[in-house]
Amino acid sequence: MGTVAWRLPYGDSGILEFFLDILASDEEQPHGVKVQALRVTGNSCADTDQNRARVVEGKYIISFIKHLQDMSLVPYLIPVLYNVLVDYEPAQRLASESRLSSHLLTLLQSPNRAAFSPLVTYFCKILALLITQDGEVAVADPETASVLLKLAVSPDHNTDIEDFLALVSTAASYLANESFQERLLNSKEVDVFVKAFYIAHTQFDSELDDEDIAKELGQLCTSLLTTLADLTGNDAFPAHYSLESSVPQSFLKWLKEPHAILQSAACLALGNLSRSDQASTAFVQKYQAHLPLIAILSDPEIKDAQLLHSALSFLKNLAIPAQNKTLLGDLLEPVSVPRILTIDTLPQVQFSAVSLLRLLLVNCPDNVRQVVTPRTAEGEGSEKQTTIHDMISLFDRSDTEPTRLEAARSVATICRVLHTAPTEEVLSGWSSEIEKTPSRELFYAEHDLSQVLSFLITQEKWPILKSEAWFVFALMSRSKDGAQVIAKVLAISGAMDALSYAVTGKTANDETPQIEGGDPEIPPAIPEELALEPQQVDPKQKANMAKVDRENCLVLCAEVIKNGDTLESEQVGRLRSLIRQGTELLGKKAEE
Repeated sequence: MGTVAWRLPYGDSGILEFFLDILASDEEQPHGVKVQALRVTGNSCADTDQNRARVVEGKYIISFIKHLQDMSLVPYLIPVLYNVLVDYEPAQRLASESRLSSHLLTLLQSPNRAAFSPLVTYFCKILALLITQDGEVAVADPETASVLLKLAVSPDHNTDIEDFLALVSTAASYLANESFQERLLNSKEVDVFVKAFYIAHTQFDSELDDEDIAKELGQLCTSLLTTLADLTGNDAFPAHYSLESSVPQSFLKWLKEPHAILQSAACLALGNLSRSDQASTAFVQKYQAHLPLIAILSDPEIKDAQLLHSALSFLKNLAIPAQNKTLLGDLLEPVSVPRILTIDTLPQVQFSAVSLLRLLLVNCPDNVRQVVTPRTAEGEGSEKQTTIHDMISLFDRSDTEPTRLEAARSVATICRVLHTAPTEEVLSGWSSEIEKTPSRELFYAEHDLSQVLSFLITQEKWPILKSEAWFVFALMSRSKDGAQVIAKVLAISGAMDALSYAVTGKTANDETPQIEGGDPEIPPAIPEELALEPQQVDPKQKANMAKVDRENCLVLCAEVIKNGDTLESEQVGRLRSLIRQGTELLGKKAEE
């Protein structure tokens, strides 16, 4: 009966159909007869599509499902169902439509489950086939994923890697669908998923000598990470799990585990939960989530790109609320985030690091003080090395445009604070009793910012960032030291063209010849009625951006002429020409 050669003859001769009819009969049949009928069916259908087709055409799968109510037949029925379904899509479709998965779930939850516990991997294989059918999500038991996960983490199965893999992989297949994720959230059963995730990553390391099992476990862990991201990223998650509840608290514990993948997963999950200022503030001020992250970033032994990137991404969310910024100040220590700027083998991590630096610096004089303060005490011939030097160096070395842009924005953010906050406090590390030179002037003398700042106005991809730069440049130009910096920026190739375009809508090459007349000692005036002051552009008012840019650039031109002691006459002439053209254009706009 079990010989391969007999499979087709059993079908062609009608023997298979005879036994199938016994199973489909409403008449009471002896147990032994039913067992024999199932054996013939299972063996006849193994790898034989012609016989599987007979089962499907006669809709005998429905009679198999009815027999699942007889616990004594379950050990025979499950292998038969698998033989009929595997690699045969019509049988899978009929089984799904007949709600086979719900009946299997009922068995997996029954008190007699131990009797067919050895078959749990076959249950899972069948369910994994059913979930591939389009209609399965609609007809499956909503509890499918949670039932499988509960079994997986139970003492009966959580130490057997094959059972565990089968149960959790199948649960993950169902959880790839949003409706099962919603069910897990609404029934508050994410805890069991978190437990399964933890076991998958910590329990089976000693059994990974088997290459196939190691590969399967690796694929499962990747799948679980996707599901974790989906669950914690779901808008409904915070409604079901407050930060003090078990699931977020588990993630906070994982941050302290000496296990890179768990730490990365925790950063991903907590990053999803920190999308509001309220949550981000609580993570820092109540739960101290930043402390293990600082330890990770400050450990030179940690070179895992995924972990570093995940930690930085989570911290970027934590760095947004103003009240968190100074509490995260230890990240600015040279051994922490600035160290990561030097790891050129991890460009994506560098980008995240410089982005985090910028967020920590925005409107935060205390943090700016940290990055501008020299690391070494001034000695004879010593250079004053700062984190800004690291940013400029990264800008110079990187061939990744987003990284260069973030480095440039970080430097502009620092300049903005230097020209809006009390200088003595921010630049306390630059005061000198010997030299009477103002601290900001000393600072600028040690940092060549011209290339890095010019990038913001010569790049074309992000107009809003160019507008931000014009605003900062206008602020800087109102002081002598700042005007000197801006004059150097404008000397960089392409910068004067960008300024010309912002003021006139034309590049310098399109301009009419400049008029050089007038007393060189007296800067051309912007009409008082225009009352121009540096203005920050509002990203929501794109239509207004060109006007604000023009006004900021006119302030810049006038202030650079007034404060820029070292300007060449040609540069002065171009700036004056721009002021004349720009004020004419503003006057016309005002009349319209």
